[in-house]
Amino acid sequence: MSNSLNSIALNQYATRFTTTVLNEVYRSQDIVTGSEILKLTPVRQVNLGILNRLFEQWKSNAESFRSVYFDFEQEEVKQALDAFMNTASRYISVKRADLEPLLLDSVKDAITLLFTPEVYLESKIRGNSDAEFTRTRAEQLVKYTQIHRQLGEALFQKLVDSGSDSAYQTQAISWVYELKNQDGLLDDKEPYLGEFESVFPINLSELLINENKTQASVAPKTESKSFFDSAFGDSEPVHAERVTAPAPKLEPGVAVLSEIVSKSNPERDSLNSSFKVEVPKPSDDKAYGTIPVRVESIAASIPLGQRFMFVNQLFSKNSEHFEKAVYELDMVKSFEEAQDLIWHRYASKYAWDVNGDAVNALLNIVRRKFN
Repeated sequence: MSNSLNSIALNQYATRFTTTVLNEVYRSQDIVTGSEILKLTPVRQVNLGILNRLFEQWKSNAESFRSVYFDFEQEEVKQALDAFMNTASRYISVKRADLEPLLLDSVKDAITLLFTPEVYLESKIRGNSDAEFTRTRAEQLVKYTQIHRQLGEALFQKLVDSGSDSAYQTQAISWVYELKNQDGLLDDKEPYLGEFESVFPINLSELLINENKTQASVAPKTESKSFFDSAFGDSEPVHAERVTAPAPKLEPGVAVLSEIVSKSNPERDSLNSSFKVEVPKPSDDKAYGTIPVRVESIAASIPLGQRFMFVNQLFSKNSEHFEKAVYELDMVKSFEEAQDLIWHRYASKYAWDVNGDAVNALLNIVRRKFN
């Protein structure tokens, strides 16, 4: 993949995307929690980028807590520290000023990964102060990668096939450039572009600056767990079934953190099974309201990513019209009355495609209130 990115256009788009999201999120609240970060935007890669940055800060805080005046190798101390850090991680609370730089950088990272995955991976490999690219770092890289995930998995497998638990950064980077042109390792960009554009339109003619930019546009004991264990409830595990090399032993006090990159085990009582991170696409009916759980409020049951879809696709990008319609739907007494509003007022006024995914998604949510 040979696309280059215009850094000015990238920064401008990331700023507009970030402002749009934060204006919406913080309009009615002062903080954002961990579970809300998992669904903050329709672009899952962006959400994972924020989570990754929080995870790195969490690990850094755990290490800085150590002191030369105390024995942190005592088992009781290690267990207590792990329990404290894991408990703290489940109470993520981020104000707008603190979330803004995390979101901004995550948007830029996600777009860089989408169009120039080799540049993104190289930056992540070089981002570690250690001269070596370890198996743990490789697993974490894959864990936080959704776009072009198979390329990250192939890089991980290269390290495994080398028979070592680590490689020099230069070697890992050479593997990236060796793999990037292999068939089947890169995703179609179009679905991800749609996710970005559901928040803010993206101008590819400004963003891409080379001869391929036109093509690119198509193209039994209760165990203390951390919040970060929950972030990948339904994400695919690292493809390590071919792996024969044993996993490295982590230092005491950090072992619990490694679960963020461990292979999923459905038999383990883990917070990995407690959350679903995947942000649904508009065509995913199950994620857009077919869950047979009754809701008290239509407005409160619409996640942010889906809200963007409704505003953009059904209400001519007018959030006030959307909010008024949702309020009216929440006020009716039956599903039949709600259908009457939908078909005879909104569908005709906004020229809806009555068979479209967005209309079906809205109907499914409305049905959950009355059924």
